[in-house]
Amino acid sequence: MTMNSTLTTAAAAAVAALILATPMAQATGGSWQCENQMDMDRDEALEIAGSNHGLYQVLMKYRERWDSAYKREQCEAYSEGRPYKISCLDDRRDWDAIKAMVPEEYFGMSSESLTPHFRAIETFEENRAVIAYCRDVGAIE
Repeated sequence: MTMNSTLTTAAAAAVAALILATPMAQATGGSWQCENQMDMDRDEALEIAGSNHGLYQVLMKYRERWDSAYKREQCEAYSEGRPYKISCLDDRRDWDAIKAMVPEEYFGMSSESLTPHFRAIETFEENRAVIAYCRDVGAIE
């Protein structure tokens, strides 16, 4: 090994150590992605909805709303220097809180009767705004 390659290796190691020691380098670029995006705590929603597919769909919309609120909280904590956790939400969701968000009368309605209510629940813009906020504060890429 030559003196030049030894210095290059040492310099690369020093830069890597500096990057790893920098708190922002570890926090920036977090992700809400899960290994299995199709699961999304499906079992918990099915347990609440039973065989009512319409209620299951409504619960999943309210799960998206809960997710958006939770993500915003975590990104706000990040931007304020408080403890935060930006990672997959599977098995971290508060299903009691999600269920409480659903209007009580929905639990006695048929799938067919729930269809217009399901369609009226908008979550795309909420989630998009949260993702934009999280990017703006540097919590995610």
